[in-house]
Amino acid sequence: MADLALTVEIDGQQHPLRDCFWILASPTGCVYSSTHGDTAVDAETAHQLFTRLKRDRDREARQGWTVQLLTPAQWDEQAKPCLLVKCQHRQPAAGNGGAS
Repeated sequence: MADLALTVEIDGQQHPLRDCFWILASPTGCVYSSTHGDTAVDAETAHQLFTRLKRDRDREARQGWTVQLLTPAQWDEQAKPCLLVKCQHRQPAAGNGGAS
C-alpha cells in the first residue's frame, strides 16, 4: 500500500505534515502551545485546538497572537526553548528580583 501522507510546503521545501508542528505564539513570539502537524489541516483548525472558545480566538487574533506551522528544525529552534521556559521572552528584566 502506498504512503498517502499529506505534505506541506514550508520555506520552499516539502515536509510530511505528520512531522511538522502547529504552534500558538504570543505577540512577542513566545510559544505557549504546540501540537503535531497532523492534528489539524490549517491554522484555523489548529487555533481551535489551542483555544476552545471563538471569542477567545478572536481576542487572541486582535492582540497579535499567531498560529504557525513549523518544521521539526524550526520547532527545535523557536518553540522548544519557550515550552521549556528557557527562552529570552520569559527571562526577568535585569534588576528585577534578587536579594536586597
